[in-house]
Order: sequence, then structure tokens, then C-alpha cells
Amino acid sequence: MTGVKVLYVMGHGWSGSTILGNVLGELPGFFHAGELRTLWGEALPEGRPCGCGRPIGECEVWPAVLRAGFGEPITPNPDDVARWHREAVRVRYTRRLLRFKVGWPVLDAYVPIAARLYRTIGEITGARVVIDSSKRSGDAAILRLMEGIEPYFVHLVRDPRAVAYSWRKRDPKHSPIRTMREWMVANFSDEAVRRKYGPGRSLRVRYEDFVALPRETVESIARLVGEQPATLPFHGEHEVELGIHHTVSGNPSRFDAGRVELRDDSEWRTKLARWDRFMVTALAWPLMLRYGYRLRSGFISACSP
Repeated sequence: MTGVKVLYVMGHGWSGSTILGNVLGELPGFFHAGELRTLWGEALPEGRPCGCGRPIGECEVWPAVLRAGFGEPITPNPDDVARWHREAVRVRYTRRLLRFKVGWPVLDAYVPIAARLYRTIGEITGARVVIDSSKRSGDAAILRLMEGIEPYFVHLVRDPRAVAYSWRKRDPKHSPIRTMREWMVANFSDEAVRRKYGPGRSLRVRYEDFVALPRETVESIARLVGEQPATLPFHGEHEVELGIHHTVSGNPSRFDAGRVELRDDSEWRTKLARWDRFMVTALAWPLMLRYGYRLRSGFISACSP
């Protein structure tokens, strides 16, 4: 298979996909596009800011991509593309999408649009590798259906207690039970994608290992996609130099530029309520052990191939 390489970052929300994508986006020949799944239904109609700070329709990259790939005015209508995506590409459809070939009208309509978007990004930016940090497994599953796309996958996991704490900070009504239900579904679905594509196309990375050993993690991912970057954006062991990234949606950290310290946000260890910690561990312990997390706290250093 030949074509633009798409490195798709799978995982649950608040697992570090934005900073991982931005660091990878600093490698020569890589372009971090952010959460591309949100382009048609959210970023464009809402006028969301690009990672460069300007509205998505006014920055130096996305208008050029959209004109080159879809004309002016954009054809088909972005509302239709968003509807096709919303109806056909869902996390709970992941296993169905991994088996699907042709014959589902809304998916048949959406897939060539998504493929054209990836290819056009590569053409306009000159990138050999387009990073999509959309996270959701349904979008990962349909990459196999796209012409001119060479897909690779990073399954990014983070200690579920840290994830639950991050969601609580963002939304106090987001209970740990709900978070763990979503975390478990996301990771089981991501594993289904990895089984489909095999170890030659995918890598599991823990967020904690990434921030502890960022250079080694980035080099492992670069090898996965067949790239040998001549330079890496690191100063010392845990500082990275970030430029401006033209990302569609994502964590607010996507606007960070300059020298950024990579560190494990361990606030949850002291501030996650005891009952929340108990519930998360009780619900998520099978996958916690699978991914090398200690049930009492801490973690065991590992980066699973």
C-alpha cells in the first residue's frame, strides 16, 4: 500500500493525545492535524480557532486545504459530511466497521471525503505523515477503506484514576462510574483495531511512559511509521521546543508554543477523592493490570509493542 501515511492516535479523552501529537508534529515530514473528525460538524460551522489562534477558515493552512480538496464553495456541503460521519462512524460501531466492505450509503459517502482530506493535507503541507489525534476507534476502523492512505495507530492509554480526576475537574457532574464505563469501552474498541491491523501497524503507548521517556517514545513511534527523523525537538530529557501547530480542536494545550516541560500530572494522587479512587479501581482493575498500572497507585514502566 502506498500513499500518505496517517498516524492515528486512539484513546480516551484527557489521555495526553494533544501534547503527543504536537511533539510528533515537530518531526521533519510530520503534520499534526488535531482532531480531524470535528472539522465538518464543529470547527467549520462554529468558527473554532485553529491551533495557530486564528479562526479555522482564516488561517494559512485550512482554507488552502479545503479549496484544493473540495473547491469553493466546499462540495459536498459540510453539513452533509458531518451528518454522514455522525450516522455511520461511532465508537459502538467499531467492530462492525472493521468488518465492513461496501453497501452502507452514508459510510460509502463519507469514506472518500475523509480519504481526500488526508491526501490533500499531505499535498498542501508537504507532510509524509499526517497525525490525526481524533482518538475515537470508529474513525480509526475506517482508515482501511480509504484509497491512497497508509494507516498506522498509536493506542494511547493513561492511568484511569488520572483520567477520572481530569474529567471531575472539567465537569464535577461527570461521575467516575461514567468515566470508567467510557474508558473501558474506548480501550476495548482500540484493542479491536490493533488486533485487526497487527503489531506492524500499531503501538500501545502509556502517557506516563511518554512523559518519563519522551525521546525514546517518539523514536519508537517514528520507527513504526518507517521514518528516521534527522532531528528531534528536545532540550535535555524533558523539555521540548514546540512551534505553531494548525490543529483542528483538541485540548487547550494545543496553543502552547516555545519550550514546554513534559511531566506527569500527578495531582490526582493527592486530590482524587478516596471514594472516587476506589470506584475507578474496582471497575477498571482488569485493564489496569493489563496495562501495567499498580492498583494501589504508581505505575510500572513499560511501552508495549
